[in-house]
Amino acid sequence: MENSYNASLDRRKLLKHAGAAGLGIAVGSFMVPATGAAQSGPPLTGRFGAGGSYMLAQPGFRLPDQVDLGGGFIQRLEFYDRRDRPFVLSDYRGKVTLVQFWHSNCHGCQAEVPALDKLAGVLEGAKFEILPIALSTDSQTDIDRFYRQKGIRNLEVMRDRTSFVFNNLAPKHPRLNAQATPTTLLIDANGDALGAYVGVAGWEQPAGRALLDYYISRV
Repeated sequence: MENSYNASLDRRKLLKHAGAAGLGIAVGSFMVPATGAAQSGPPLTGRFGAGGSYMLAQPGFRLPDQVDLGGGFIQRLEFYDRRDRPFVLSDYRGKVTLVQFWHSNCHGCQAEVPALDKLAGVLEGAKFEILPIALSTDSQTDIDRFYRQKGIRNLEVMRDRTSFVFNNLAPKHPRLNAQATPTTLLIDANGDALGAYVGVAGWEQPAGRALLDYYISRV
């Protein structure tokens, strides 16, 4: 079963302008793996197994730093730290990166953000980083309050100030066909998508750790 990787731009338009814009991306789909594929590749069990909400990316699916809006207008997919410095995904090349889209009023995020914070304290280093990106519904004050209440100590503070990055990069839930939070994107050291999970994934659980360890060990 194929599940389209969601973007607010038409795929054909994105492909048409990719070369001129210097995007260097491959437009494809996240796919729910067949059982055979799961056995011969990364460990996909539990919530990441066949029939779950984890979607593998086709090889070479390079996540872009910018998109072509037409008419010669290129929009960078920038998110910002607490000092309003802009970042794009390619700034994290060289590491396996787990991107998390979240907001403070999201019920699932109440559990997943603290879980990823603890995981960051154990796994982050030269080969791996967790990148939390809060949506535009949260102000800096909202994020700081949430971090304080939940005891978040290891995660950076990043904001998607207009939710433009989320709208263009977050895939749709494979069954509900809608974007939602929390959503996590797993990206390899070259900037290619490895997969995504829409909902509370449980990356800190044995199945999630096994999947992360599998990719980290290959950097």
